[in-house]
Amino acid sequence: MRPNNGQTESQNASRRYGEVLHVRFSSVELERLRAMADGESVTVSEVVRRLVRTEAGFLPAATGELRPSIEEATDQLRRVGVNFNQAVRAMNEGRVPYDEDLERALIAIGELVRRFREELKAMIARPRKRSEVKA
Repeated sequence: MRPNNGQTESQNASRRYGEVLHVRFSSVELERLRAMADGESVTVSEVVRRLVRTEAGFLPAATGELRPSIEEATDQLRRVGVNFNQAVRAMNEGRVPYDEDLERALIAIGELVRRFREELKAMIARPRKRSEVKA
């Protein structure tokens, strides 16, 4: 487990997500959200975030058996990105013949790999665990 370097759970969430949105729910809606959160041992915020991400077309959170496969794919994409960067660097340093079209293609593919990797990383981001109920 990673040390939190004195940061509270709220500070970590602020760094990870950045923005805050205040939303009003009916008592029935909120009770259903709380039941979902209890069932998954996560915060209500995490449940709402997952629902919004799914509705907005983002990839869903990877849980259970899928998680190791997504982690492996994320690592493989990191390696692919490193290889693309090395190819562009070799071209820029003159170690291989320069080809403007090839450079543009490598940069574009590298950007796609980076964006897809970020999507996959969002799928495996560790949700905040629900803290004990305050007395």
